[in-house]
Amino acid sequence: MAFENSVHGDVVEWFLGRTADRRQYKRRTGAFHVWWHPDPSDPKKREPGVGVDISPNGLVYIIPQTVTAREHTIDIRLRDRTVPLQVKIVRSDVVDHQGSPSNRYMVEYQGIAADDWDLIVRHVNDSPEPRHRRKMQNQEMIKQVDDAYRLLPLAVQRKIVAVLVEQKKLAPPKPGKTPLLKLFYGGLHKMPGKPPAHRFNVHSRIKVNDETMAYDTRFLVDDAGDVSLV
Repeated sequence: MAFENSVHGDVVEWFLGRTADRRQYKRRTGAFHVWWHPDPSDPKKREPGVGVDISPNGLVYIIPQTVTAREHTIDIRLRDRTVPLQVKIVRSDVVDHQGSPSNRYMVEYQGIAADDWDLIVRHVNDSPEPRHRRKMQNQEMIKQVDDAYRLLPLAVQRKIVAVLVEQKKLAPPKPGKTPLLKLFYGGLHKMPGKPPAHRFNVHSRIKVNDETMAYDTRFLVDDAGDVSLV
């Protein structure tokens, strides 16, 4: 497969030609309530923190305590709704907060209900709440097939879908049907001694026990069409 004539020439051109898609997700800065669950066996025990930055695929929060588990549970408060999140720490450091040292954590979502993800998107974009929330829930994902995904070579599409299905982040697509997911381009990725690859973030959804869950998964696609997780 000639990478520059397929993924690079079609998908990258698609994103660079669409101003709204040049950046994967917008971010919104501003304080919001965060609570950390230090004991998974005791959901009522929560430690308060302060959120400072949020996007549809992650957030930054500050808390006096040291969070020891890389993957953990937090609650956030947006628009008078409490949103439970399973998150994974990407980076952390210590900062001064109100005159005292506090821990700052940059996290990515590992598990989130789809309607909560939609709420975060509206909050980040400062969009109004839909009049009929239940009717509007997931409407865009249900009705629209992502054009950028369809520009990928078929072999790459199948590899991405296989990984998502294996990780239970996407239901197996029906024969002849395009899977309902959305693709974001993350730019060229170079590593010493390895061929260059392109980063793609895939937003997918799957119904679990009558609740739709949303997931974001990062992939690298190289010039040979090989697909790997970031």
